[in-house]
Amino acid sequence: MKSVVIFGAGIAGLSAAHELAELGYLVSVYETADEPGGFFRSSRLSHDNIPTEYSWHGMGPWYHNVFDLMKKIPFNEEGSVYDSALSRPIDFGIFPDAGQAQFYDKGFKSINKMFGMSNWEFTRACYLMLKTWTSNHRSHVAYAKVNAAQAWKPMLSVQSYNAWRSCFGPWIGSDWSNVSLHTAGNFFRKQFTTKPAHQHKSDQDGPAWQQGAGDGWLLLKGPSSEYWFNPWVKYLAHKGVKFYWQKPLTKLVFDGSKIVSAFVGDEEIQGDIYIVAINPYLMVDILSKTPALERQEELKLFTPLVQDGPHTQVSFRLAFSDEIKLPRKRTAAVISDSEFNLTVFAEEQVWDKDVDLGQNIKSLWTGTSCIGGFPGRIFHKPVNLCTKEEFIEEVKAQILSCGALNQLIKQANDGKELKDFTIEKVEVWHEWHFSCDGITPLQPKWVNTTNTQAFMPSQKTPVFNLFLAGAHTKTQAQVWSIEGAVESGRRAAKAIDKRVNVLDQYRPRWIKLLSKIDDILYLIKAPQLLDSVVLCIVLLLILWFLI
Repeated sequence: MKSVVIFGAGIAGLSAAHELAELGYLVSVYETADEPGGFFRSSRLSHDNIPTEYSWHGMGPWYHNVFDLMKKIPFNEEGSVYDSALSRPIDFGIFPDAGQAQFYDKGFKSINKMFGMSNWEFTRACYLMLKTWTSNHRSHVAYAKVNAAQAWKPMLSVQSYNAWRSCFGPWIGSDWSNVSLHTAGNFFRKQFTTKPAHQHKSDQDGPAWQQGAGDGWLLLKGPSSEYWFNPWVKYLAHKGVKFYWQKPLTKLVFDGSKIVSAFVGDEEIQGDIYIVAINPYLMVDILSKTPALERQEELKLFTPLVQDGPHTQVSFRLAFSDEIKLPRKRTAAVISDSEFNLTVFAEEQVWDKDVDLGQNIKSLWTGTSCIGGFPGRIFHKPVNLCTKEEFIEEVKAQILSCGALNQLIKQANDGKELKDFTIEKVEVWHEWHFSCDGITPLQPKWVNTTNTQAFMPSQKTPVFNLFLAGAHTKTQAQVWSIEGAVESGRRAAKAIDKRVNVLDQYRPRWIKLLSKIDDILYLIKAPQLLDSVVLCIVLLLILWFLI
């Protein structure tokens, strides 16, 4: 039985631990924090028990490895995490300051109205989207360097453009100033074309249902640590996995061919195989201590991988002493005119009734600010430069000025407006440090950008007993996400043992075929396939008229 040492108890590290423990490996997990979950974990404030999270997270219909893994984690006597801890789909809406909220009520036909696009704008926007879908190498190389928001901007009105880019933060998990055309295009391709659908059992909300292509995203029915990570660690410990908390990796000892040991603080540990599933910023520091290791293929990608610095995504909670009703079930509001790219969601809409929202709290809205470099409307400072008090005041102002949100609140609460509900507390995730020098996270978060896509390393390294995991490594998910983290952990485990099963992302045959044709066009430096087809049609029409 080989011993495997895993650094990092986030989703990627736990996924690798799960697969290898099931196959009989002796697995040990070392984690910097005193709890599992990484960027997905939750906590509770000690004085009033309000649940808080690094951010709120949705799980899309293309999260195949996530759902497959959840089916293997016991939750309670009634079933697995997949069976008992997942909500029904949430209902994303675009909420402008002026006008009505728009939802995805009529499928693909809803998009025009959601983003205020004319038919011509919609046609041009779809054409650009299809170019990303029908490209392979061109997308990975060229489109990965093109800013998505800027690429769509010339095709849209100011209103449509602002609404469209506002969804990049809550949906794609990045900010519109950095996300690439490649990332955005592939995200929506998976969302609209994925297979197979995921089947779910009946519950207190209704009969059996399924989540397939184009359907809404799911949340957990309670705080993430309580509904996923605690049961997961309990199960893995039962399978023999040993956990060591507050044990940060500080050094890898490399003899030129293999890793012979590692240090967590001053403590030296040894194993047969090592998997590093920590954030890439910390990995750069680790590698810098061993230049011979830093120069290895895959490992030398880490320095350019982090060149854009960490992503500023700050979560917060608005706690109300009165219940705030909403006319639609599980409504997620993208505040489309918000300078901080805010999204808010009332947790009680999906959480189980016995989940404690905190002392005297009847409604708990969790939100996320997804962009750090755009100045706010009150203090004219970006999130990166705000004090905590300034950030809170900006958040309240941007939410309270959202007319579309206020309209729905009045509709469901007998005319009572949002401003009439007393905010008992505004809480910001405790690991963000605010100072006059700017905001910094305890754990810096990496996301795909126009400068970093090309440097994502593989899980397998030239060092035969060293493997990598994390959503910053190469996956078919292709984007920093929960699915990317689980897939990366499984791929790291599969690189060690071929028996590990990794579920592939679905790509329709027509997309595969057209992408292969475009690869040939890209090789000979010809225009993209769709552009080439249009160009040929225009030339044929010209020739026809001339003849």
